[in-house]
Parts: sequence; C-alpha cells; structure tokens
Amino acid sequence: MKRVQRVAICLAASIALFAFAACENPAATYDDPTGSLIPGPGGPGGGSGSSVGGPGWGTPDLSYTGRRFESALDRLPPPATWNALGHQHAYPDPFHFANGNKVVTKLDWENRRKEISRILQYYEYGMMPSIAPDVVDITFTNSGVATSAITVTHKASGRNMTFTITTNPTGGANLAAHEGLHDLPLWIQGSPGNFIGGTGNFNNGTFGTEADGSGAVWTLYGLTIADPSAPSGNSDYAWGMSVVLTAMEGIDLNNDGVIDDATERAFRGIYDENKVGITGYSRNGKATMCISAFAESRKGAQVGYTSVGSAGSGGPAIERFLSPAGYRVGGQFADPLPLDGEGLMEFDGLVGKPWYMKKINNGDLMLGTDVAYETTISGGADAWRYRAVRGWAPYYEDFEATPTNYSVSVTTPFIGWQSPAELWSGIQSLSEGRNETPGWFSVRFREFADLHYGLDIDHVRGTESRGKYGILCTIPVDQYYLGALIAPRGLILQDGFVVPRNNPESQFAHWLIADEVYKMYGEWEGDEQKYIWNNAMEMTWGTHGGNNGNEGPDMGYHAMRIFDGEANTAFALANPNLLKLRTPPFPVDDPIGRFDYYRMIWGRPGHPTIAERVRARIDPILDEYLAGEANRPFPAASAAPVHPGTPSGNGFKAMDWRGLIDTPEPLSN
Repeated sequence: MKRVQRVAICLAASIALFAFAACENPAATYDDPTGSLIPGPGGPGGGSGSSVGGPGWGTPDLSYTGRRFESALDRLPPPATWNALGHQHAYPDPFHFANGNKVVTKLDWENRRKEISRILQYYEYGMMPSIAPDVVDITFTNSGVATSAITVTHKASGRNMTFTITTNPTGGANLAAHEGLHDLPLWIQGSPGNFIGGTGNFNNGTFGTEADGSGAVWTLYGLTIADPSAPSGNSDYAWGMSVVLTAMEGIDLNNDGVIDDATERAFRGIYDENKVGITGYSRNGKATMCISAFAESRKGAQVGYTSVGSAGSGGPAIERFLSPAGYRVGGQFADPLPLDGEGLMEFDGLVGKPWYMKKINNGDLMLGTDVAYETTISGGADAWRYRAVRGWAPYYEDFEATPTNYSVSVTTPFIGWQSPAELWSGIQSLSEGRNETPGWFSVRFREFADLHYGLDIDHVRGTESRGKYGILCTIPVDQYYLGALIAPRGLILQDGFVVPRNNPESQFAHWLIADEVYKMYGEWEGDEQKYIWNNAMEMTWGTHGGNNGNEGPDMGYHAMRIFDGEANTAFALANPNLLKLRTPPFPVDDPIGRFDYYRMIWGRPGHPTIAERVRARIDPILDEYLAGEANRPFPAASAAPVHPGTPSGNGFKAMDWRGLIDTPEPLSN
C-alpha cells in the first residue's frame, strides 16, 4: 500500500541503471557454508575461546542451554537440520556465540556481530556478494553540485553496471559555511525536511527486485535463483548502499596514495559517509532495516541513522511474539508457544488481546518524569498520540472507550487482532510473508518448515482467503537481530496501533531488546545512558496508510540531534521532542504478554535476563490479575467498559524512558 505523504519531498534524485556487458557466469563470490549442530572448538577459524588476551570469541559457558552449532562462519547447518530438531519456542540468544561461548567484552561483541550478520544473511536474506578490490572495481564521476555516476565492474567477467545518484544539498552559502562534512539522508521514501546537509532518493529497485531478488546485482555477479545463497532484494539493496558508502569515503582512482576530495570522493566530498540517514515505509521499511544492518563500505562506514515506518514482518516485528493473538484455554490466557515445544495453539483459541488505550494530551506528564507533552516540532498538537495502559486497566486506570479520531468503529477495548473494520488485522508471520513476496527473503529461507501451518495467524474476519500460515519457530534467528546489528547507531521504529498485522507490540519488544545492546555499548564506555537516546520508538493511533503528520518531523529532529551530538540524557530530559520518543507505548508488565517475555532467557552481559526482569514486575500482581480476569470486557464490540474503581491491592509504576532496569520499581497502592 502506498504511503500517504505527510511531508514535502525535496527535489527528486534519480538513480538509473545504464548497461551490462554479456559474459559467461563466474562462480559465486561469497562462501557457501555447510555444517552441523556440533559445537566447534572455539571461535570462527578455531579461535582460543577466550576473550581475555585472545581473539575476542567469547568465554566458554558450560551452563548455556541454547542450541549450539559450529561457530566457524563457514560451517552453518542447512535448514533441514533445524527442521528435524523441531520447535524452538525460546527466543534465540544474541549474547552467546553460535557455539555457546558468552559475550563478555566489546571485542567479543564485534565478532558476535559478524557472526549474527552472517547467520541472518545465510538463512534469511541471502549473501551479499563481495565488493572487495580483488572482486570488483568501483569508479565514479562527479558532476554538478552533488551528483555522482558510480560504475561497478566485476573483474572476473568484465560485466559492469552504472547508476547515478543526484542529491539536493542545502543552499550553497549554508553548505559552505557549515564546518566539517555534511549529513546525507538517502531516503527510500519521503524526506525529513530539516537536515543541514541535504537529501537524495535511494532507488532500491536499481539493484534488485522484490519479486525474487533478481536484477542488476544478480546479473553483475552471474547469479541465478538456483543458488540458495543468492541475495534477496533486501540484500541487493544493502549491497548498493555498500557501494555508495565506499564511493563516499573515497577511492584512490589515480593510484597516487592520496584521496582528493573533489575528484576521488563521491559528491565531491561534501558529505560524511558516517552520517548517511535512510528511511522507508512498509516494504521499504523492511528494506531500510536490512540496508542499515548489512551495508558496509570497504573501510567500515555504515548507515548512521535508520528510520523504519510500519514495516512489520521481515522488518522489526518479532516472529515468535504472539501474545497479541490472545490464546485462551479454558477461559484463561495461555502460552501460545510453550517451551516444551509442542505448540498447543489452535485457531479457535485465538481470540485477541485487549489493548486499553489512553489518549495523550498536551500538558500530560511523560511516564516517570516531570516533563509534559507540548506542541510538537512540527508546530501543532499531536491529536493522534495514544499509549496502551496496563492490561488490567479496568481495575486500575481510566482508558478511552473508543478513540474518537479513528473513523472506523472498533471494539471497546480495542481488540486489534481480528478487527472486522481493519484489513490490517491478523498477524503477518514470516511464513506468510515469504509466500506473499518471495523476494523479501532468500531461496534458502523458503526451506524452513512451518510447524504451525493451519494456525491461520494472519486470519481476518471477512478475508478468509489468506493462507493458513503459522509461524517459523525452527529458525535459529529472529528479527531483533537486525536491531542488534544497527546499534549503537541511530534507529527509530514508527507504527500505528491500528496496524495489528504488523505486530506493533512485538516491535516494542524489539525496541527493548535493542536497548540491551545500546546500554551494553554505553557500559563499556562508562555511561549506560550514552547511546540509549539513539534508540527511539513512536506509536500513534494510525492505520497503515499513514499514521501521523508528526512522524516525519519527529524522525528528522531525532536524527539531527544524533548527528549534531546533542542526543544525551541531560539534553533529552529537558526536551519533550526527544523524551517522548523513549516513552514506552506498551506496558511491559501486562500479564498477558508474560508468555512472550518469559521466553527471553538471556540479557546483556552482567545483568539479569529479560525474563527475570519482567517476571519481577509481573509476579507481584499476577494472582490479583488472574482473579479479576473473568470480569474483563472481552472481546465483543458491544461490550461496555468495566471500571469498578481502584481496588485495594498492588499497583505498579509504569516503565519509563530508562527501559528495563534490573530492580523493579516499588509497588504502591
């Protein structure tokens, strides 16, 4: 669905594919790993297994209970191995290496990042072909103020492709006066409108197609769909950004040992290759996450800011996060994916989860602060901003019967999973997504078995023609691995509550998991909060066609603060435009969601697991919650709000901008 544009688009930038030269197909220019689930002897390449004075491949952890497989990056088992092992309902652990060694140091994590990137590409998105100097030549020609025609030549075959990127720098006087290099948002779609450097459009279709991944990159490297490691469309796009970043950082085209900014850096050297921002919406949001996670120049430059809008499955939505489907057994909510691996879910038990919505008005205090919401950066009140209050809201907090600015009647409270009025209901899983648009993923990813087929998780009343897909619980990855690769660079996830098909509550869990990585980087540098302001989330009461007129300006402001170095705690706590982007839109202590969080049996080094921290918040109120569950309005559209007043018993302080902390907040009546 095409996004409703909410901000003005800058002068159009074009990317055009010019020509290929025909030649025989060379062998693929990436490794094609094979292997088994047998633990390896150490780190990739046979490392010592010790991060103390060693190569940084973690510390052996005999207590590790996850599935171990050889951690050598050229020994990854095929999907058939995982299928044979059956259900893996626990969430894969980002803080242990594939062979079970635990991450302890920053060097460990940098190597674990390489392993995660390789695992994601091998199993889900396809392998990006190499851009190393011995594989391809990259040349370019600058023209105009900030235009570059970039040519990539495959050395083994002689094939080449050329594409042109034209950017729109801020006016010449401002550009000349601005000290240092400039930021460059290369937007797949839209524009932030308030960057110093300028903007340009990154046409992902130049490099490949989402139909099956074929296109310019495949032709250049002589790849075909018969290769299970061939890149998906999303990996093609990341390859294209890797080339652009390489051209921006400079190439010694005349081999004199010196990089001349005017002639040997793309766009005449006016932009900073580490301050490239990229954004996309819906399917382009999926592409954006992959570009930011995988794209890397020859010297290590990566996308500096990533904005993901309403992207859902294949983007930030976590595959195994199913509490929003509201699985009930015998009238009680139950774990839709029990750790015993049996997967007892049945479609008739999926009745949806109530979200008790509370409108946010100017003057309301942000959670855990004395800072109030006020006029937004775009100059108006944010009439579509809501948050979900506790899942037992009828017993503790007021909630909105029906948000008045959504034009379609919804249930009270909002039961989004199968809302008859909203086609973007259900939950799109990876199993359904790879069938809907195969080119989002690699050929190999289609080999993973859907052990829950028939669950019909993407079902919507009135659109029963959708396939009866379940979820992919055999995969050794999940989507928060993308956020882990992007950290600690700038990242914002944006979506609407009225887009249940995108599983927005799971995106909130993604934000929390990514926070573990942002905090980990900060702790290694002596300040836990140093990077958390780079990790933002924004939820509105919008549907998929367009959520909120402030999304673009909010995103642009967030990116500008990061690139200008003002995204720190002191600045943010005095600035509602930043602080609101870390005000949690969902309650982590909703007892219905415990089944998801209790399966996150890991946390960043030196801290309790996510499961332990969430359990410490939920356990004190669980008995009281279960006792009142039968009185909760659910799920008929005609149900009237039930709010008998505040009972005696335990209240709970809502989680604030700090995210998950080790010690739960004090209980209060």
